[in-house]
This record gives sequence, C-alpha cells and structure tokens, in this order.
Amino acid sequence: MQRLFEPFFRGEVRNSRNGLGLGLHIASQIAQAHGGRIDVTSTPEESQFVISMPLVRNDRAK
Repeated sequence: MQRLFEPFFRGEVRNSRNGLGLGLHIASQIAQAHGGRIDVTSTPEESQFVISMPLVRNDRAK
C-alpha cells in the first residue's frame, strides 16, 4: 500500500493484466494539482479508492 501511487509500481504482476503502473500515479498527481487527494482502503476482498477535491465556487456563473 505504501508504494501504490509510485510511478511504474505494479504490485503482483499477473499475465492476464497489462499496464505500465502509471494510472494511480497520474490520478494522484491530478488530484494533488487541484488541491485534492486520493485515499485507499483495502481488504482481501476489495480495494476502495476515494477522491476528495475542494469545493470551488464560481460566483461569476450567474
């Protein structure tokens, strides 16, 4: 879990799953660039990702 958002980290590699290990890294960088974050909880049955972003009010859109 500590390395999950590192670029090119793929965890347990399986023949049935392709990828470069960049998806979660890119997603976390986008969230951080907008002042947000990605949190993850995991059990043996499932992993759950929650993206939190700050509320931005646009008062000019009237």
